[in-house]
Amino acid sequence: MKNAIKPVLITFAILAIGMTYGLHYLKMVFAEGAEYSEKDKRDYDFYTPELLKNIPRITKDFRFTYNNESGPNPALIHQVRFIGTSDTSKIDIYLERNGFKKGGVCDYRGDCWTGNEPNINVSVGIEEDPITVIVSMVDKVK
Repeated sequence: MKNAIKPVLITFAILAIGMTYGLHYLKMVFAEGAEYSEKDKRDYDFYTPELLKNIPRITKDFRFTYNNESGPNPALIHQVRFIGTSDTSKIDIYLERNGFKKGGVCDYRGDCWTGNEPNINVSVGIEEDPITVIVSMVDKVK
């Protein structure tokens, strides 16, 4: 009798673990937005595009956000906020090395950067209180 219960318990444990991870994944897929740090491994890996994963960390205090904007002009908006600086020089160099050119029109205030993909633009702006560099990557969904 005990031997028959073990496989059932193991099966239930595997199903419970699978459902926990599956539900979290579904929650992320359908989320309208998220705020997270690099330490939030699942969110960081799921939401953060490679461009922002590899961006220079210009301060030790930084956070990521993701927004899924719906409506007539749908867009995926990824941001990283570096708190405690207004120096964007390392970010500017990084964007240039990744094929972006300064100029164009952006959805956010700051310097606009365009790359090879016409539906993606990046803006680099500064907020004053507290002093923060904000890098926004907008992917206009077609």
